[in-house]
Amino acid sequence: MAKAKTKKRSKNGGKTPQRFTYDELMANARALLPVLRERAARTEEMRRLPDETMADLYEAGLLRVFTPARYGGLELDWHALPDAARIIATACPSTAWIVAVVGGHSGIVGRFPKELQDEVFADGPNQLFVTASAQTTGKIHKVKGGYKLNGVWRFGSGSDHGDWYMVNGDVIDEKGNKTDRMVRTIAPASDVEVVDTWFVAGMKGTGSKDLKYNDVFVPEHRVVTSPENFGGGPPGAPVNPNGYLYDIPFGPYFSSWLLGPVLGAAEGAYDAYVQATRGRVGAMSLNSPAHMHTVQERLAESYCEIEAARALYQKHNDFLHQRGVERRLIEVDEFIDSGRERTYIGRLCFNAVHRLVKQMGAVGIFDTNPVQRFYRDLNVMQNQLALNWDIHMLNFGRRQFGLPTGMERLDNPPPARLPWGASRKGKTAAAGKNAGTRAAAE
Repeated sequence: MAKAKTKKRSKNGGKTPQRFTYDELMANARALLPVLRERAARTEEMRRLPDETMADLYEAGLLRVFTPARYGGLELDWHALPDAARIIATACPSTAWIVAVVGGHSGIVGRFPKELQDEVFADGPNQLFVTASAQTTGKIHKVKGGYKLNGVWRFGSGSDHGDWYMVNGDVIDEKGNKTDRMVRTIAPASDVEVVDTWFVAGMKGTGSKDLKYNDVFVPEHRVVTSPENFGGGPPGAPVNPNGYLYDIPFGPYFSSWLLGPVLGAAEGAYDAYVQATRGRVGAMSLNSPAHMHTVQERLAESYCEIEAARALYQKHNDFLHQRGVERRLIEVDEFIDSGRERTYIGRLCFNAVHRLVKQMGAVGIFDTNPVQRFYRDLNVMQNQLALNWDIHMLNFGRRQFGLPTGMERLDNPPPARLPWGASRKGKTAAAGKNAGTRAAAE
């Protein structure tokens, strides 16, 4: 059954969008924390972000972080998006997910050809680009002048608030043969049906519903191949020449923006636990858990895990930023290291909060307990492919022993696409022991 779309906001309210620096954006995120905490339970119950939360996010610039400056966006560097989402996640991980994962999609759009960017930003920069990554029954057929899409794509986070929908898949040619040509398409919200399937254990407020396409025509200018869109030097690089995120291979960044919601959720859970436990009296013992040595010891252990996650998070994001500034391709070994770090950050955060929930006893099982909500949300985020423990740890371990990973794009990647900015400045990718194999990062 289709879910009725929520009422759309007016585009920009006729005002010129305000520009924010990194520091101003972080201050805007912190200013929203009290109201987001108040709305967290309702957000979960609604299974989508309230309209007033979306309005607040737009007003604060939190959904324009990677939107190109030429269209009224902030066009900030890499750190800004996960850092802002990390702050928001201390109050509501679902809202942080929309900021990081969905808000970041405007950076993908900034890599499309100019004609498409001019079209989607014609009404202003406050556009929400929803993607649905899981191609279930979805089919993309090549037709004259463009493509026809039919079927369902799953996990469209923020779908109730979307202005444009992006899905990808392998093309079926005009003779009906499936090809290995994967494309990314963009269609307006009016062409796509949102199907309410989002009944889940955690991250309920993300509203990650199904997107159903019924004979939707997408013209050529709204379609690019996935390697062209995510590889170095995409069509949008010369359109937005000052932002490295529109130029460098995008894969490692796309996989890492969820770290802000993950770390912020752990930090929020820790603070909520300390606040709740400090004045709590056990129902049976009539003693304060805060005075128990075991509780104090385990609290310290969880703090250490979160502190370690913070250090890895900073190292990870500093590396991605530096590679972007230098317009350098990421080596295969570095790409595998990135997956290992990302996954371990997720494991540290989940373990820290799992320990805290177990210490709360019966109080910790109630849905209304904020620590329980953080725990459920972290548990669901752990199921993301980007945080899959077995895949990323096995890739690293096999590589350490000189063994193939078993993944073709890592063991035998195609030739790398240099960033446009690197060739424009006469630079080349730094040579190393994996020179020529860097396309894995795409």
